[in-house]
Amino acid sequence: MDVPVGEMAGVSGRRERLWGWVGGVIGSLVGIGGLLVAVLVEEAPLRELWGTPYPHVFTRRSMIALDYYFVGLVALGLVFLEAGIVAVRRSRYPRTDGSGAALLGAVLCALGGVVLFARLWAVVHG
Repeated sequence: MDVPVGEMAGVSGRRERLWGWVGGVIGSLVGIGGLLVAVLVEEAPLRELWGTPYPHVFTRRSMIALDYYFVGLVALGLVFLEAGIVAVRRSRYPRTDGSGAALLGAVLCALGGVVLFARLWAVVHG
């Protein structure tokens, strides 16, 4: 027999705020990390990174450190997606923890994939 679950079952406002902070901190670190890899490792000048459709460093026809950085970002996103699945099954607040981890993982995977696609586009058309 199916029994509907209440709307607020498995939800915690405190945990939602925590996931908001975690997402904000990780998002900031990802952005700063990408900039540091581009400037310090790839030696791209800062003024080159703005004002063009894509930075000149994107047109290199070999694997660069940014590629590995964004592949790692996709992998980190997959880890958060898996953590979301585990949280739905085992967490005390499955809706909150599962949706927080899944959203963070989806954003990281999408960001890494979009940048890798933009790099591929720049290599082919640049």
